[in-house]
Amino acid sequence: MRMLKLKNVPEELQSAISEKGYDKLTTVQNLVLDPSNIGKDLLVSSQTGSGKTLAYGLSISCDGLKEIIDEGNKLKTLIVTPTRELALQVFSELVWLFSKTSMLISTAIGGMDIKKERKNIVKGVDLLVGTPGRINDHMRRKTFDLTHLKSLVLDEADEMLDLGFKQDLDIIVNQSPKDKRILMFSATIPKKILVLASKYQRNAVRVEATSLGKAHTDISYETYLIKKYDVENAIFNFLRFHDDKTIIIFCSTRSSVTHISSRILNRGLSVVSLSGALNQSERFKALQSIKNGRCKICVATDVAARGIDLVNLDIVIHAELPQNSEILIHRSGRTGRAGNKGRSILFCSPGERRRYERLIHSAKVRPVINKFLSQEEIERKDNEKIIDYLSKSQKKNPSELKLANELLTQFSSEDIAVALIENFKGKLPPIEEVESFTEEKVNLMKSDRKKKKRGEKRNRGSFSKKKQRS
Repeated sequence: MRMLKLKNVPEELQSAISEKGYDKLTTVQNLVLDPSNIGKDLLVSSQTGSGKTLAYGLSISCDGLKEIIDEGNKLKTLIVTPTRELALQVFSELVWLFSKTSMLISTAIGGMDIKKERKNIVKGVDLLVGTPGRINDHMRRKTFDLTHLKSLVLDEADEMLDLGFKQDLDIIVNQSPKDKRILMFSATIPKKILVLASKYQRNAVRVEATSLGKAHTDISYETYLIKKYDVENAIFNFLRFHDDKTIIIFCSTRSSVTHISSRILNRGLSVVSLSGALNQSERFKALQSIKNGRCKICVATDVAARGIDLVNLDIVIHAELPQNSEILIHRSGRTGRAGNKGRSILFCSPGERRRYERLIHSAKVRPVINKFLSQEEIERKDNEKIIDYLSKSQKKNPSELKLANELLTQFSSEDIAVALIENFKGKLPPIEEVESFTEEKVNLMKSDRKKKKRGEKRNRGSFSKKKQRS
């Protein structure tokens, strides 16, 4: 495999990323490592899953290992993330990146054992990854200070503001040296982020690793026109048809997550949920089951899913239309990562058409409007699974062969085949009835309603004139 040659990056890190199998950099990594950006404050627009952790890890190292690894193990680098899940992912990524160096890396994450964290940190740490609240807890307890800090990374800064961490960030910035380097990464750069950057950074270079406000190009958007009361059944049929895909379903509230998760579970499908109702241990277990492939369906709220990095996520389903375009793009951006293709599925009822049009126009996406899966399509897929199962070479032991021959003497091959089909399909959840509309039919319904309203207005007008004459 061709080894990456990166100017200014220590050989130890280049060796680590080559062993990991990387032979080229992503867009954000190339931009951040541009020689003109070395050592400068950066304001980077980059979506989750674009490789930004490696980007800032390599960028920090460009000043040389002596600058970031202190002989007295004084804290030189601090990375702040909005959520526990993202902090753990960043920690894991940086551990292997710096594995060939003597760098000591630790964490300060809300929901974890604070005594254990303190014990690890007081031994000495060069780089710390944490969440804003827990970092401030340790600073108040004098676990560490920021007097020797050289680099501060604010990862997913927009989400940290959304989650109310502005005051915590102010304390962290104000208690660290003025000459430190600050790297701010944000999926979007709204006005509040620009204000924050102007307050925290010095002559920051703006780096646009994605087209701001636009959707990922590796994600296809699909819309199904379905009546509101049929949406849940449509989701069940969709999950049944795509049982080989990893799917996340976004809901607007905790109660919706609980409701849909329960209904999916009742249909015999394996599902995990992520919402604020779960404790840290439950959230961690749910994520692990998705990452290791034990479960392929996750139902989550937007807040609970912040910072989640599921590289192999195939499909995002919006159980309800997102409130705004930013949420639509952010949810959808959980798929289509690392060069993989992703799908974002929207359900729109005829009554939501106007809101839907505003949403996709603002998000600058053009979903394809498809007719929803028919019962015949789902049954055809079931049949294909049975044929695929039989076509694979099965190991036959003597006892099974003996039973097979006995069955053939007592029953016809047709009877045996039907029994196999019934057994296979009997284990599947039922196919729900879903009424789907074409775009033409919805437009026709809209036109009919307008005609009806015009007719009612004319009738009311005629009635008023008759009343006046009488």
